Amino acid sequence: MKKVWMPVTAPLIIMLVGCSMQGSSAAYRDIEIALGNARESARVDCPTQADCERLWRRTEKYVTQRSATPIRRSDDSKIETAEPHMFGAVYVWATRTTGGSGVSTIQIRGMCRGMYRADGAPGLLYRTCAEQIRAVETGFRAFIGASSRP
Repeated sequence: MKKVWMPVTAPLIIMLVGCSMQGSSAAYRDIEIALGNARESARVDCPTQADCERLWRRTEKYVTQRSATPIRRSDDSKIETAEPHMFGAVYVWATRTTGGSGVSTIQIRGMCRGMYRADGAPGLLYRTCAEQIRAVETGFRAFIGASSRP
């Protein structure tokens, strides 16, 4: 009887594993697209120096409130927080750059320890980290009072 079940169940198990892997690949792709969109919305251009100073101060406050770790370095072009010791905790960095046209861009980036494995594949905390990062990055513009991007 065991021999009858083995040929019948083995293909079924392989098919289920394959479907599961396809589903997780599609979910991973969807999450990565959502993260890319969130990252794109986590930037703001400020054409005047006065606007940039105001937005940069708001950015520092946002980073402080949203990062699991304190700011370890801050100047006119970057705000860095320490990497957390625990996995699944989001930490946030910000940069301010000025292009050749004189327009400055402020951008934040959320990161999460344990999101990816050493080989770049999703880690055990991938989904949890992705949700937290997306929330931090999509909430940035509204918090600092920046207008919507055209």
